[in-house]
Amino acid sequence: MSPRKKRLTVAEMIRRGGVINFRGALRYASRYGLAAEGLKHPPSIKEYQEFNGLSQAQAYRDWKAWKACVGEYSVLEVVSDEALHSRGLSESDREDAIARWLAS
Repeated sequence: MSPRKKRLTVAEMIRRGGVINFRGALRYASRYGLAAEGLKHPPSIKEYQEFNGLSQAQAYRDWKAWKACVGEYSVLEVVSDEALHSRGLSESDREDAIARWLAS
């Protein structure tokens, strides 16, 4: 079963998490995309940290900013199919990553 896509607006993300968390959420989504592209699979939080050369604290601050603005949805549930396919990721990759994300 494919996870349902969540459409979020900038205004909704800012309303949920505030401007500072919104900036962190965008940083997280961008770095997550770069890591997914570089690793050729959706990264775990540890892989996200290592790929981007971040401390554990910074990686978790980015992730917490994402959660503050988006809630329980992962990056893969929010980004478009086109964005995933442009990075060489399939629907199966998305489902596997979401399962790992929920398990952590």
